[in-house]
Amino acid sequence: MKIYDEKIYEIIAILNTHFSKKDDDYASVDLPNTIKYKSNKWLIYIFYSCLLNYGMKSKIYHKNLISTYNKYPEIFNYKVVIDKFSNNQELLFDIIKNNIHPRYPNVAVKKWMELSIELSKYDNLLNEVKQLNSFSELAAYIKSIKGFGQKTGGLLLRLIYEANICDFDDDLPSIPLDRHDIEISYLNNIVESKNLTPKQIDLLSDSYINNGKKLGIKANVIDKYLWEIGNQYCNKKDCINCPLFINCKTKINVVIGNE
Repeated sequence: MKIYDEKIYEIIAILNTHFSKKDDDYASVDLPNTIKYKSNKWLIYIFYSCLLNYGMKSKIYHKNLISTYNKYPEIFNYKVVIDKFSNNQELLFDIIKNNIHPRYPNVAVKKWMELSIELSKYDNLLNEVKQLNSFSELAAYIKSIKGFGQKTGGLLLRLIYEANICDFDDDLPSIPLDRHDIEISYLNNIVESKNLTPKQIDLLSDSYINNGKKLGIKANVIDKYLWEIGNQYCNKKDCINCPLFINCKTKINVVIGNE
């Protein structure tokens, strides 16, 4: 598989110009007012938050999640979840379905319970994360947890990275490219196919990181750019206003009225 590095370089430069004109809160994750940023409670909240952050618009999702936290803070406490809901998952299902509104509530409850069991292994999650030796090690830990996909796990890793709560010397080891990012890459002539093997996805991630370095742009920023393009433009089919419109194959369909 050929990866067209000159196209990646061009796309990253366009995105950097576009997003540098915007406020710093793009691709951000909102929090309940009662949670202190970088605290142990914050870390636990973003583990739960990233777990179900798919299948719906991020702004709506986070609004629902904060409202749920304000009404049912106990479901964000892994000890309470295990004690109260292990034998009454129907109640947890009702809370999650009617308040967070995930796309697949049955799957969401299963993931929520499994994550709670994993987090219950630690008295203080923040201290445990700080004891890891690198972001690569942290990435491997997140990947090992049931329920986190490539994109949701990558988002969690990026949020921890950007919080600077870990004294690691390395940068983010990869950009978690999901099918939407791969489609963006295909539509912008970076790759010639949307059907990539895991090894090819890793090579594409490396190419994004290496070309970002040439422009002085870190992997976490490129990840935010791609996340926001998908969320703000692709999901809304707002091709005309997308900064990648001039390079994207989709423009042909838009111009002739097929979209």
